[in-house]
Parts: sequence; structure tokens; C-alpha cells
Amino acid sequence: MPMTPPPILADERIAEALQAQGFGERERSALRAFWQSSDAHALSARLRERVGALRVECLDCGSGDAAGGFFDTTLGVVGWELTEDWPIAMRSRWLVLRAKGAPASLPARVAAVVLDLLYQELAKGRASVSRLDVDLLQILSRLGLFVVGLLAEASSAAEARARWLSEHTDAASGLPNRAALDQLFNAREPAAGAHAMLAVLLQWTASAVMLNSAERDQARLALGAALAGCARSQDGLCRVGDDEWVLWAPGIGADMRVRLAAAALLESGARALRASGVASHATLCVGVAVSPEQGDTADAVFNAARRARAAALRDGLNLRIAGPELELERVDRARLEHEFVDALRNNVFSLHLQPIVHLADGACHGAEALLRWQRADGTMVPPPVVVELAEQFGQMDQLSRFVVQRASAILADLAAAGVQAGLSVNLAGSDLRDPELPQFVAQALMTWRVAPPLLTLELTEGSMIADDAQTIGVIRRLRDAGHGVALDDFGTGYSSLAWLRRLPATRLKIDRMFIRKMPETAQDHAIVRSVILLAQGLGLNVVAEGVEREEQLRQLRELGCDAAQGYLFARPMPVAEFVSWWHAWGREGREAYWRPSPDPA
Repeated sequence: MPMTPPPILADERIAEALQAQGFGERERSALRAFWQSSDAHALSARLRERVGALRVECLDCGSGDAAGGFFDTTLGVVGWELTEDWPIAMRSRWLVLRAKGAPASLPARVAAVVLDLLYQELAKGRASVSRLDVDLLQILSRLGLFVVGLLAEASSAAEARARWLSEHTDAASGLPNRAALDQLFNAREPAAGAHAMLAVLLQWTASAVMLNSAERDQARLALGAALAGCARSQDGLCRVGDDEWVLWAPGIGADMRVRLAAAALLESGARALRASGVASHATLCVGVAVSPEQGDTADAVFNAARRARAAALRDGLNLRIAGPELELERVDRARLEHEFVDALRNNVFSLHLQPIVHLADGACHGAEALLRWQRADGTMVPPPVVVELAEQFGQMDQLSRFVVQRASAILADLAAAGVQAGLSVNLAGSDLRDPELPQFVAQALMTWRVAPPLLTLELTEGSMIADDAQTIGVIRRLRDAGHGVALDDFGTGYSSLAWLRRLPATRLKIDRMFIRKMPETAQDHAIVRSVILLAQGLGLNVVAEGVEREEQLRQLRELGCDAAQGYLFARPMPVAEFVSWWHAWGREGREAYWRPSPDPA
């Protein structure tokens, strides 16, 4: 990685510092004579005794072994002849002790004790002071200042390094962080070609609530290590969020190489997730942006990569590369978001009704109310996009309440038009965590004088995973109020059978993915048959979604399915059209192809 933290004082610098202090052969010879005239063993013993109080002080601070190592090394001054090995050892021991919390003033206090002892040793038994003694006094003073300065400089360097690491490193993984990414970008060579940022997102699925925080953290660390393994020597992998990483790839270009790099990240990351046992609970997505095309600042390129990734997620992809077409999409998305806010404020949404037909006799006693939004330019916005926007702006509860209110009014209109049909509406996961939802639904129906059994509430498995106890409690209150409760898109969640056992439901809807190829695929036919038997055994009414062909209808009737909806009967339509369709269907529409149910015998 091209960016490194400030270094701690290197060994070579210590040797250079000794030379810079003017310690040469003359000084070495003087020290050697001093040590030879002294009792080294006795001198070391007295020194150990003198620094004993300082050592106990460090032990009281909890420094333990670190203090022992530092003070034992201090004794090495006895016999030292100005080589760099002893200062190097002192520096290393001091940094360990300093990291344990020893005060910065300790080296000066230790130096004072050592010098005082050496001065006493030098003056011992001398009636007069020789020229050599004066030189030794000067040498010892210079040595004390040198050692204190050396340890102070080492402390400053270590603290600067620690500050840099805390500012530029993710504490959990040890990888560079967002600030480091800025430095990597700023250190780029603009003339070296296109530089890429590959923004990787670990997205947890709804089923990830089964994992505890330790399992998630372990998977994140394994994923980060796997992604780092894809980096070249000149690249840098940064962790910029709990579930987000960015690979900075200078000079990689904007051609196929960046696609290959993204593919390598996805493949390596997927292996790491499988090895961590969380592959079924998480997915990976990569967005790529290139400098200078997407900007000449780290923020500009980083945000472009994230926008590309967001676009990939919206499109159900795992990779998008920023480009002019993506910018056009961004502008249209911004316009769409602005229009959505206005539409929500002005209640311009509508509900279209798709009939639900009973398969025993072809009668239509209900319909699903489906949200529709037509933009000012006349284009229709797909319902999943509307829901995504509502969740993005935190307005899902407002949108759901609009649907309930509008469905209640439509039920009153249908009754006035002589249409004997109930409606089902879809609720989001956040709705099921609103303890006031049952009361709101009751008030809406009361306002329009509609009986609760006419309104069925459809829930998906995914919407109920997040909060088991609270979700079940809200559903039970709705069920006790007389509403039908339908489990929608059955078979697409991860815990269908568990929810069937516990959910106070009245209806089960088989997802269209199983109905589509049921006539041609024995496996799908067997799944549908099993689901019908299971649901009916639990007392649930069964509705098949996505019925488009008569062969599907025939097989569903043979299997004893209760009801169906799909294009074979009618597409979703405005309320007025549904009223006309319902009356026409009751008179002669269903007779065009409806036949009596086959004899079970």
C-alpha cells in the first residue's frame, strides 16, 4: 500500500544521532577508562537500588513486566562505550512502558538518578580533579541529555504514529479507513491514467436476524481479509463503514480490467461468506467509478461509485460502473423522488383492483387492491419502486394508511354499486410494528361504514421476520377484529412452514413463480399440490397468483385450489372498470370458458 504512517525512530537514526553529538574515539577511551577503574558489579547494584523507588512507582501504575524490562535495561549504562546497541534497547523498552501509561517525565528522572550516581563514583576517593575527570563530567552530562532527548523523540514519534493510525485506520479490522482513502486519492499521479474506486457493500437479508452480532463481525473480518487479498501491491483496500469497503486501484483504467477486478472482489467475497456460514443471509454488490471521468476529488469519485452501486441494487444486479448513462438515470431518479414527495403530499396515488375468482363456481367475491402512481408525464411507476421510495423517505406508514383509507372508501363505493366483493390490501413490515395500526384500520372502516370481514390484510414472509413477538401481536389484534389475514408470496421466504404454524392467518397465496410453469414442470406441480394440501389441512383458504392460461386453471381446479387471480380473468383495473367487469362477469363473462368442476371420483 503506497501510504504509510509516520515511522518510529529507526535504529540507523540512533547511530547517526550519536555521531552528531560528537561522541568519537576520545570519548570512548575516556568512558572505557572510567569503567575499568570502577567496580561494575557494585556500581550496578547501587544503581538498581537507586532506581528501585521509580520502579515501584511504575509497578503501582500496573506497568508490571514492562517496567521490569525498562529498568533492567537501564543498568546496561554501566560499561557502555557509546555504541548504539544500548540506546536502541532503551528506546524499545521505553516505548513499551510508555504505552502502558508511564509518565513522560520518567526518563528525565531516571537520568538524574543515574548521573548523580556516576558523578559520585567519579569523585570517590579523589583529592583533586584531573583533566580526565573534567572531560568525563562533560561526557556524562552530554550522555544524560542525549538519552533523555532520544526517549522524548521516540515518544513523540510513537504518539504521532498512534494518532495517525487512529485517524486513518478502522479499529475493528486494522484496514485503512475513509480518511486514508482521501490520502490515497490525493497521492495519485494524474498522468498515470484512469484511477478506479470499487465500492463494495455487504447487504444483509431479512433472514440475517438469525445471526448474532459476533457472527456478523466475524463474517465482516473474513470478508475484509478476502477483499484485501485481491489487491495489487499499489492498491489500497479501505473499510469505510460497518458493511462497506472501497478498493482504490490507481492506474487500472476504465476498460475490461476494472470489470475483472470487480469480478474478483465478488468471487473472493462470496467464498469468504460461504466459509463464514452466512452466504444465505447476505449478498455483495459493487459500484465502480473512475477518475478523472467521474471527478477529480475523492468525494466526487466515491459518491459516484456509491451511486453506481445503488443503481445496481435497484436493478437487481451485483455490479454497475458509473458513466454518462448512469448520470442520466441519477437525474431522472432525482426528478422521480421530487415528484414522489409531491404525490404523497397531494394524495395522487390510486388503487387498481384485480379480481380473485373462486375456482369451484367461478364467482368473484373479492379483489386485490394494488397501488398505482401515474407521473405527470403519463408514465406508470411500478409498485415496488413506489414502496422503495416510501421506505427511502421514511413514509411507508403514511403510504400504507393512504391505501387502507382508500380501500375503505372503495368498499363503500362497491357496495353502493351492488358489487358484493371484499378487498385485500398489502402491508409492509414497518406497518406490523405499529401498535396503533389495528385502531387506525378500525377507524377507517367505521368512517365508511364497512364491515371488517370485507377487508383482508396481505403480509409477506419477509415483512414478519424482523420482530417476531410484536408482529404476531399486531396480527392477532387485526384477526380478532374480524379481518382476514393472508400470507402473500408463499414459498419465497426462508421460514414458510414455521410461520404457517404460528401465524393467525385465514388465507395463503401461492407465489406466481410456482404457477407459471406448473403445467410443464413436475416439480412445480408437486410443490403446488403439497402447498394446497398443507394449507387446507391447517384450515387456510388457498389463492393461486399469476394464473394466465387455461391449463393452469384446469390443474388448479383438479388440485382443489380455492381461488385464483391473474391475467386469465382480468388485469388490475380502475374501480369504475372493475364494477363494470364484475357485473359482466356475473352475467356471462365466466361462462365463456368456465366448466363444471371435475368429478373427484
